Amino acid sequence: MTKRIKVSATAHKYGGEFLVAGAIVLVAVLLVVKFKPDPITLFDFAVIIAALFSMLIGYFKLSEPRYNLVLSKNGLVFYHRYGKVRIARKNILAVGQVQIANGDQFLELPCLGLKLKSLAPLIKRMPPRLAFKLIMEQRNWLMAGIKIMWPTGNVPDDWLIEESKYQDKFNTYGLLAMLTHRLEHFDTLFGYHFLISYNYFDRSVDEFENLLQHWLRDPEKTIEKYSNINQK
Repeated sequence: MTKRIKVSATAHKYGGEFLVAGAIVLVAVLLVVKFKPDPITLFDFAVIIAALFSMLIGYFKLSEPRYNLVLSKNGLVFYHRYGKVRIARKNILAVGQVQIANGDQFLELPCLGLKLKSLAPLIKRMPPRLAFKLIMEQRNWLMAGIKIMWPTGNVPDDWLIEESKYQDKFNTYGLLAMLTHRLEHFDTLFGYHFLISYNYFDRSVDEFENLLQHWLRDPEKTIEKYSNINQK
């Protein structure tokens, strides 16, 4: 069996526990309300709302991928609720924490960046549904960088709304073209193309960055050392 390093954010765990606990409390309260002689009270109503909220949290946790990142000898797979994409290790030029400085202004984003040698292999594998979610979810990072780069607001038009056509040898259109422009903008702003939120890590940012650095240099040795992490 091929060994891999599997990373799952702690925040995504215990979905089943939240769902079951909420369901048990909800059933118990409904039974009490049904058989007690007094009318439903504000406390009963509050407990019902809390139980429903717990079930909702459990549902969203369970809808998340079991693993967010999987490192193998040849590449990295990024898992999202709306799809997954693989990035070949040989296509990753550098990794690092994302930040931007312009004069006295400095910004550090809560994400780790991957600088790629070529965007074509990533875009070719990218599901359009995932491309759309990344465009929407990461727009605030783009806007934060734009405010540092152009503090006077003189922003080029194609930075605010990405074009739906990308001129390359494949002539990419639609969401994938928009994402390609976005990734190029990220590279211009931050020096990295593909950004991964800290929320997807199961350890500190420095530890994960160190893991990726070792994996890039010696994937087999790194996987052999860390492959038991989150294998349960």
